[in-house]
Amino acid sequence: MAVGLLSFALVAILGLMAATTRSAADLGDADGLASLGASIQCELERIKASSGFSEFADLVPADGSTEPLLLAGTRDGLRVLRADGADPAASRSLDNPALPGIAVRDRFYLIELTRLAEPATADAGFVALRARCSWPYEIPAGPQTAGAAEYDTDPAREVPANQRRVALFNYAIRP
Repeated sequence: MAVGLLSFALVAILGLMAATTRSAADLGDADGLASLGASIQCELERIKASSGFSEFADLVPADGSTEPLLLAGTRDGLRVLRADGADPAASRSLDNPALPGIAVRDRFYLIELTRLAEPATADAGFVALRARCSWPYEIPAGPQTAGAAEYDTDPAREVPANQRRVALFNYAIRP
């Protein structure tokens, strides 16, 4: 009888540990998400500065587009870089001194940007954007390579879209 009660108690404790671990991971993700908003804003300003305001407004497709502008962010939410286009910043070498990329295994957030209104012009005053953030986007698929300098040196696996969590951010980018 005592062994049965002990085994029942151990199963209950192990069940609570799984829930506690999941809650701790959710808190870490919430911390990263809190930092992500400002990091997205910085990357949007960087893209706008390199392309110009009108070109930036045309670069971001209209809301509902099947081809949004893609950004990738790290789990801590402190680094966000463009992840699509001819020269995606996220895919640059990790040892690039000007703007290092983000390793595939570190791309935790996928950010899909769309424009909420018609393309803006400099006299319109701003362009309104929506960022749909989903996570986890990539998870490590193997051991980390020591001293990896290229974004795809360490393998990762993309998490299916229906298994990710989602948050939305809205932005107004001024000329």
